[in-house]
Amino acid sequence: MFADPPPGPAELLRAAHERLWETPALGPAELAPETADDPAAAGLIRLRHPGAGDRYPRFQFAPGTTEPLPVVRRINHILMADKDPWGAADWWLGGNGRLAGIPAELLGAVPDEDLARAALELVAG
Repeated sequence: MFADPPPGPAELLRAAHERLWETPALGPAELAPETADDPAAAGLIRLRHPGAGDRYPRFQFAPGTTEPLPVVRRINHILMADKDPWGAADWWLGGNGRLAGIPAELLGAVPDEDLARAALELVAG
């Protein structure tokens, strides 16, 4: 009969937050003390969820460590992750036509400068 109405902005935002919240992440107790004290100064995305605490998406760290990747710190600064962590996380974890992939999955597979240029294009556009 009638199709359901398309989701509204609040519903789309909630769905995006849920998707981003489910990505592999570290908790505050897993970070180095200096990083946990001030994740924004460390250049990290900190996702906050009421009642569930903080999470730091895993792609931001060198494999097997809690050391933030320099390129991630640089791009998080470009994306203003300290002001819009959900938006920055969405850029990293969503598809990117310019890069032909998901930026977080391309870390180490494409030159860091290509990732940074794609982020700069987003904020400049």
